[in-house]
Amino acid sequence: MELKPVAMYREMYEGTHDELPSVHDASTGAVEDDREQILNYMRKARAILDVMGEAPDLFTEGADIEGGPSLYSDGVWIWREDSLKYLAEQSITLPAEFLEHVRSLDYVPRQFDTRDPEFDAAFLAYF
Repeated sequence: MELKPVAMYREMYEGTHDELPSVHDASTGAVEDDREQILNYMRKARAILDVMGEAPDLFTEGADIEGGPSLYSDGVWIWREDSLKYLAEQSITLPAEFLEHVRSLDYVPRQFDTRDPEFDAAFLAYF
């Protein structure tokens, strides 16, 4: 099993996830008309790892995001707490495949078994 990262960037991991795109190359453009519904979907998805620390804000020099490294998933896609902030404040383009997935579920994350060993290994790859 492999979880698909959304709005996750190599700079979030300081050299340990070079396969992720750079935030500096993140596509920007028009925000979807349903961006707020998409963000609500992402906020309602399961928190799979809650981190009490902070992460540097990649868009605001000298600022930190509390709980930034915390991970969320819908069982198919994975994202971080700081991803939510960036998507709410920046015109970052979301992958079409992710948008289709969220819309096909009518903006309601499905339930999944977080105790599945395959899922466990897949999400730990991002921590």
